[in-house]
Amino acid sequence: MTNKIVNEICNTFFHTLPTKIIRNNVGLAGYVYTVQICGDKYVLKISDDKNIISGSTYWLDKMKYLDIPTPKIITENTSTSPYYFIMTFISGKDLGIVYSKLSKDQKKNIAKKLINYQQEIKKLPMARGFGSLNAYEDYENLFNTWEDFILSEIKRAENGIKENNIFPTEYVSKVRDLIPDFREYFSTIKPQPFLDDVSTKNVLIYKGKISGIIDLDWITFGDQLYFLSLTTMALLSMKADLDYIDYLKDEMNLNKKQEKVTELYVLIFCIIFMSEKGTSFNKNTPISVTNHEKNHLIKIFDNYYEKLKY
Repeated sequence: MTNKIVNEICNTFFHTLPTKIIRNNVGLAGYVYTVQICGDKYVLKISDDKNIISGSTYWLDKMKYLDIPTPKIITENTSTSPYYFIMTFISGKDLGIVYSKLSKDQKKNIAKKLINYQQEIKKLPMARGFGSLNAYEDYENLFNTWEDFILSEIKRAENGIKENNIFPTEYVSKVRDLIPDFREYFSTIKPQPFLDDVSTKNVLIYKGKISGIIDLDWITFGDQLYFLSLTTMALLSMKADLDYIDYLKDEMNLNKKQEKVTELYVLIFCIIFMSEKGTSFNKNTPISVTNHEKNHLIKIFDNYYEKLKY
């Protein structure tokens, strides 16, 4: 994707060229730019995958009446490639960028607010099944049970690990072998909506508070604990403290079984993180991994695996 395409899109809709174009290194399946038009900022998201764009605009439209600070859609194109949409700009930086500068009270308040948003999104109807869906009618990504979805996540990680050949697949086998112990718990999960990718990214922070929730390419239906474990894994990979996780858990009031489930989910995200090393996504070069980074992920895996085994 080039600035030339950004200029063409802006000229088509705004009838003028942007005075500034900034490529935002966010998202894995699209290209996101902040553009300045006549003194105002907008966000332009472009993708070769129509589902990414239609999924984002679909859910932003569904959520526009909820008490969640999401961008507003200005225009969209899902008819011809490149597919794109333009939305309002929200000031702030990803949680992961500012995390080390936040006070304990700020982290606590952010956790409280985010759980409020997770409760708010439950006002949307349940789906007919489980999974990360571009729309309620997205039957291609729909699973009959939450366990089926979890197994598909493990399989996705396995495929990536095999393809990139950086980590051995034995880590995948260890996680898969743990699944039967959680089968009874999985059977209790309902296909309720939750914000799954609001971890150290996609949660915008401005002046120590949440200013926006972004990058809503899909909504996941199933166990809300999944987002908690993704956030845990993201912070662990950053070698950051887990104060924020403790505050989230306090707000969610987890029982002992749920605590164990979150540990399993951390392991799943650990192998997903492993699988992404060596993948380029929308970057020019693959995500490289040093021996130090590799050993760090292995250490995280071993620590959480021991928690579950003993």
